[in-house]
Amino acid sequence: MNTENSKSDVQKRIRTTALRQAQEIEERKNLQARIADLVVEAFDLPSNHDADPARPEASDASLFKQCLGLFQSTDLDDLIYERNIDNRCGYALCPRPNQRLSHNGELIWNKQAGKDFKLVNKAEMERWCSPLCQQRTIFVRAQLGTEPAWLRDVRAVEIKLYDEVAGESLADSLNTLSLAKAGDEDLTDKLQALALERGEININSNNEPVPLVEKESDSIPKPPSLKSKQSGKIEGHQPRKVRFHET
Repeated sequence: MNTENSKSDVQKRIRTTALRQAQEIEERKNLQARIADLVVEAFDLPSNHDADPARPEASDASLFKQCLGLFQSTDLDDLIYERNIDNRCGYALCPRPNQRLSHNGELIWNKQAGKDFKLVNKAEMERWCSPLCQQRTIFVRAQLGTEPAWLRDVRAVEIKLYDEVAGESLADSLNTLSLAKAGDEDLTDKLQALALERGEININSNNEPVPLVEKESDSIPKPPSLKSKQSGKIEGHQPRKVRFHET
């Protein structure tokens, strides 16, 4: 009797585990389908053809933030790719077309001077209508989850847009974002990676200069003497004296 009861308990546990796994798989499939639908919905943004990406309509911004809350970087790349095929800027809240550069090379000048001068990838620049929309996308990408949506609590995600954060540059805006979410180690790591990628090493909230210590000495080094015991040696080897006999 006890044997039959134990077998029944094992079968119940197996059945319960199988049902739970099937439910998790179904929820994952539904969430993946929802993300695909959001890519399509974000593809049609903004709702007005003359919208200003710096001041989007509340409904457009809300939908875009909802998408970003579920997106990973690959999902955002899919959205940018689809919009570029349609000859539109990769930033979902911008109605302008993406730029087409006449330069034939793979690398182009970033139209900056001095220390900001650098060569950038042409294909990357053509994904946007302007460098500003590229910065807007970089800013939201820094906030995307690294894990799939079904492995994280997407309800607790709060996405900020670049134009909602006051900053004179992308680095300042990312700094502000980092301070607002100081406990998010994953965000800090992504900001550091973005800083290194863009060459902006001053991305931390700690802007204190690195102290430089210069060692001083009163002694004057003496030049090596020409009259050295090592004179006549070649790389430390003293050649033998060879005498030639007259014939």
